[in-house]
Amino acid sequence: MNFVAPTGSTLIPDLRPEAREAPESGIVEVMNYGRLREGLIPLWVGEGDLPTPAFIREAAARSLAAGETFYTWQRGIPELREALARYHERLYGQPFSPERFYVTGSGMQSLQIAVRMIAGTGDELIIPTPAWPNFVAAASVGGARPVCVPMDYEQGRFTLDLGKLEAAITPRTRGMLINSPANPTGWTATREEQEALLALSRKHGIWIVADEIYGRFVYDGSARAPSFHDIIAEEDRVLFVQTFSKNWAMTGWRIGW
Repeated sequence: MNFVAPTGSTLIPDLRPEAREAPESGIVEVMNYGRLREGLIPLWVGEGDLPTPAFIREAAARSLAAGETFYTWQRGIPELREALARYHERLYGQPFSPERFYVTGSGMQSLQIAVRMIAGTGDELIIPTPAWPNFVAAASVGGARPVCVPMDYEQGRFTLDLGKLEAAITPRTRGMLINSPANPTGWTATREEQEALLALSRKHGIWIVADEIYGRFVYDGSARAPSFHDIIAEEDRVLFVQTFSKNWAMTGWRIGW
């Protein structure tokens, strides 16, 4: 996008208020400040220090050499969607249809699409905080109002007060953005907490946008963290956002689902 206001005037007031009032990304500000400073270890965007594994880079190189550079399927390459379904079957121990999967241009785009599917101007989305700043941004740019519910912090751990969260639900509430394991707090919902959140979704008819991107970053010997996949029924209002960035060191590739 290229935007240039005429000399001596400004077109900013003619933009939509959601665009005018969108805050600059604090994460990007920190990145830009530190990017060229020698000796800094970049811990600002949830990115590791290892390059993308060779088997992925080599497959991409073969694809480019074969001329696979044209428009592809809108929902994602069928073989990739099939592979995602099989990956989920191995990880969650239940059947998944490829029709449930849509490949996107990053995990952030997955989040933006999910938010825009369920909420717009005048709607509200509940976000437990502290939270990844782009949750608030995705809601705000789409015209919805983020309703932040502070988590409790005791003895070095964050906990979610389900009573406070339910008290924040109003007739305008369209959904909850639940990030578990959470960035930046590390809070990880137990199965019992997820069941309680799902019960609120069913009781009030609101959506859950489940960001389980860090679901495999657990250190208790488990293969993964508890997931809404374990407890939802077919008609439950849950949208999952995911990315290739974290598990496969592909942050710069911009691929999600």
